Amino acid sequence: MSLEHFQALEEKVNQLINRLIKLKDENRELMESNKKLENKVQEVQKEVDRLRDENRELSEKVEAKPESAVDEEELRTKVEDLLNKVDEVVSG
Repeated sequence: MSLEHFQALEEKVNQLINRLIKLKDENRELMESNKKLENKVQEVQKEVDRLRDENRELSEKVEAKPESAVDEEELRTKVEDLLNKVDEVVSG
């Protein structure tokens, strides 16, 4: 093997080493980023679970509420609106 061939081979090996170093650094950065994202996903999943539980509880409360209570609230609101209108007419 001539000196030129050896120098060319040495240059290619050095390029490969440099590329491996860069890839190793990129891999480390990606692994760190991945870990952060996994933690964020866990946090978001916990929040989703909490909101699902809250939604289920609220749905159960709404379903458990008797229809007459809903009707009474609607009726109460309408009566209050009418009384307010009467007050406006009387005082105006």
